[in-house]
Amino acid sequence: MTHRDTLGHADLLAPAAILEFSDDLRAADVGPLRDFLAARLGELARDQPEGTDARWAAEHLAQTVDAACRDLDDALVAWEIELTEGDIHQPGHVQGLRQNLASGWNRLVETAQRFAGHPDHLPRWRALRYCCVGHAEFVEQAIGDATDSGILYRGSPHQDG
Repeated sequence: MTHRDTLGHADLLAPAAILEFSDDLRAADVGPLRDFLAARLGELARDQPEGTDARWAAEHLAQTVDAACRDLDDALVAWEIELTEGDIHQPGHVQGLRQNLASGWNRLVETAQRFAGHPDHLPRWRALRYCCVGHAEFVEQAIGDATDSGILYRGSPHQDG
C-alpha cells in the first residue's frame, strides 16, 4: 500500500513563504499590502493642501487602489475555491482568472514599489512573472526558441538560414 500525503485545505490555502508564482497568491496576501498602500497614500493625500487638485488626485488614487485590492481579494477567493474544489488546468474562466491574478497583483506591487524605502515595505511585494513552474518553463523555452535566431535548427554552420 502506498501512502500519499495530500495537502489539507488549510495547508493548500496558507500563504507561501516566498511568492514565486501568481498561483501562490492567497487572499491573506492582499490585506497587508492594502493596509500598507492605504497608509502611504493617506499620508500623501494629507500632505496636499485641502481643496487642491493634488489632494483630490491623491485621495482618488487611494480609493482606486483600495478598490483594486478588493477586486484582487475577491479573485483570490474564487481562485482558492478552484484550488480546493475545481480543476486549475481547466481552459476558459479558470485560466482567465489565473492571468488576472498576476496582472492585478503586479499593478498593486508596482504602486507599493514607489514606497520601497519605507520600513513597513515587505520584500515579498514584487512582480510575479509566471503563474506556475510549467508556465515558466514554457515561456523560457519559447523565448529561447525565438531569440536563438534559428542557430539550433540549422543543418550546417555554413548553411544560410
